[in-house]
Amino acid sequence: MFQYPPDRPLLFGHRGASAHAPENTLPAFLLAADMGADGVELDVQRTVDGRLIVIHDRILGRTESASGALRDWTFADLRSLDVGEWFGPEYSGVRMPTPEEVVEAVGGRLLLNFDVVNDSPRLDGVETLMVDLFRRMNLFDRAMISSFNPRVLWAIKKAEPRIMLGATWGDFLPWYLRWAWWRRLLRPHALHPQYTLVTAGFVARAHARGQRVHTWTVNEPDDIARMKQLGVDMIMGDYVDRLVSVARTKGQWDDG
Repeated sequence: MFQYPPDRPLLFGHRGASAHAPENTLPAFLLAADMGADGVELDVQRTVDGRLIVIHDRILGRTESASGALRDWTFADLRSLDVGEWFGPEYSGVRMPTPEEVVEAVGGRLLLNFDVVNDSPRLDGVETLMVDLFRRMNLFDRAMISSFNPRVLWAIKKAEPRIMLGATWGDFLPWYLRWAWWRRLLRPHALHPQYTLVTAGFVARAHARGQRVHTWTVNEPDDIARMKQLGVDMIMGDYVDRLVSVARTKGQWDDG
């Protein structure tokens, strides 16, 4: 389980320091560590040939010169794609990392929140691969798994109860995923609501149940300060420098 500072939330770079380097890449994760983050959130999917790869989008084309559903691509073909040049020429040649590479690069410096991407009601095997990753690399004390997909989280909890889980949702989801019924049944270690859904009452009720509150994607200084004042346990944002500046120091945003 994560160790939480007594006087502030944990600060996680969302897809790494993604405002400053190409998201979900080793440069973004390394930069987050250098900028003072406590951890990073990264997105993980399964390739057609059964490998794990770090990327957010299910449909290719936003951060690479490719098209089609990621689930139809092989690991080798995905690794051939440049996912850095879109952000800036200095990142030309950057490739999609594997979770193992992220752990090896920053796992000794940062906590990790693996966000498992699968928007299908059918399991695709990514949950089994993630359980294997945690066991092989002994990640239980320094990493967790979150997802919007309740079936993925249930399967992981059943297979490996030692893994810390976070249930993620936002106001854009279908009603049956926004409602709390599945989170009550799952009883995850942490709740991951979109930051606009967080209130003082919500945080108090979660803490009374023994659950942590981790919120995303918080980028504006006033919103970062408000989340800190509400008592959330982790703030995820693209601008690691803003997170560190606001949440690590006392000043105009603090009451005392």
